[in-house]
Amino acid sequence: MLFPPRAGYFLYNWLTMTAKANILIVDDEAQIAEMILATLEANGYTAAVAYNGSQGLKRVSQERFDLAIMDIQMPEMDGITALGEMKKIDPELEVIIATGHGTMSTAIQSLRKGAFDYLHKPFELKELLKVVERALEKRKFNDIAKVIFSTIKPEDQLRVIIDAVTRILKADESLLVLPDRDGKPRVAVSGGLETEEALSSRLEMCARVMAQPAEAAKALQLVEAPGLEKRFSDIKNLEKIKFSLFLPLVEDNKPAGLICINRDEEEAYFTEDDMQRARIFGSLVNLALRNSSLYRQLQETQGQLIQAEKMSALGQLAGGLAHEINNPLSGILGLAQLVLENLEKGSQNYADIKEIEKAVFRCKKIIVSLLSFSRQEKATIEQVNINEVIEETLTLCARQMELKHIKITRQLAPALPMVSADFQQLMQVFLNLFTNARDAMPDGGELTVATSLLKTPGGAELLMTSITDTGAGIPPDIINKIFDPFFTTKPVGKGTGLGLSVCLGIIHKHNGAIKAHSAPGQGSTFTISLPV
Repeated sequence: MLFPPRAGYFLYNWLTMTAKANILIVDDEAQIAEMILATLEANGYTAAVAYNGSQGLKRVSQERFDLAIMDIQMPEMDGITALGEMKKIDPELEVIIATGHGTMSTAIQSLRKGAFDYLHKPFELKELLKVVERALEKRKFNDIAKVIFSTIKPEDQLRVIIDAVTRILKADESLLVLPDRDGKPRVAVSGGLETEEALSSRLEMCARVMAQPAEAAKALQLVEAPGLEKRFSDIKNLEKIKFSLFLPLVEDNKPAGLICINRDEEEAYFTEDDMQRARIFGSLVNLALRNSSLYRQLQETQGQLIQAEKMSALGQLAGGLAHEINNPLSGILGLAQLVLENLEKGSQNYADIKEIEKAVFRCKKIIVSLLSFSRQEKATIEQVNINEVIEETLTLCARQMELKHIKITRQLAPALPMVSADFQQLMQVFLNLFTNARDAMPDGGELTVATSLLKTPGGAELLMTSITDTGAGIPPDIINKIFDPFFTTKPVGKGTGLGLSVCLGIIHKHNGAIKAHSAPGQGSTFTISLPV
């Protein structure tokens, strides 16, 4: 797994902080320093000794230490001053002040300078070891937090999270479960699970925990032998798990996910310290995921603002072009109508010129729409026959469909009620959908357009329109993105990714809904519902 440089640096620091943390002892009393050194080494730590503050400061500038245990009253440089200088060199260094000459004032002063804790001499070595463990635990969590927050990419962040929780809580298995777009639990990332059967059984276990009432789902839960517990007893492949810890992730005071940590050894019970570590870690993960979500939202918003500026410029350009095109069209229309006056109404020439006149009127209508778009005018809402909108739109693209060997099948229900809508905007929606269907069938196919009237259980009437093609279909992993602004699967220069987004916006303004249904290799169907 590759991490960004900053994440990799902190991850390395954290991974190397095992029981053999590097500790510096700074004390001018050689006997005490040697006693602490022997105790630390006997408990698996590596340690070094400095006999005054200046020596200690020099060692910290030359070597990386995780922790310093330091006296206050020493020659050349006292412990409080050395503490401040060491923190300037390495702000992450944890420092324990241990002295027999200190007062409450010096204790407060050392804590203000950044000391982790303060011990009075003489102290028991057991007491010192406990404080050392707590200080290193804090250092470990600080490093883990930096790892998690140093990367924003979800895939990197989730992997760091699961690796960290596996190591901190000594898990044989771990998995992070998040809801998918439909709210169904899914395994976002896992560790120690090699088979699909094992992964599936753990996911089912997590899904049942997440399905509990909100208050229960938000609580840290410890389960001994989950395979024997009633709520999990019907789930297969849980036999080897001896202890499970379920760590909830919460957003806006609601359950937002779950981390499951499993241990397989009979004696590997989760202690109170483990539970506390899990709670702290859960808080870090919640903050990290929230931070990642906010960052993605910021990126999306920035992208939308940039595109909004482009669209504003495009609107101004469209307005200018519309005016330029309108003038020659007026001349063509005038000349066509002048010629019509001198032709017999039943002649072929008369019919041809009438087609020219009709095409010019259609162009002028489109120009009016462009001008309306550039001025951001309100839509013209009127009573509209949906079948007429479809027929007029099909007229615009019928020739293109014919050239692409696409057969158009109409299944338009007669005598449909009118809907309140903007005729031109609905044409834009259908034109976008017909064009997309054409592009989905480069080797030909069939486009089916159907309309019908539907009554909801509540008695409301909806006018339904379905547009079905026989193209390649839409892959499942992108079908939920196709209405997003600027999302496109077309090559650069072939599509802006705005077509379906515009369709969605127009239909929503008409208080309707548009949905896509597709399967790879089986074509696509877009369904539009509009209230009557």
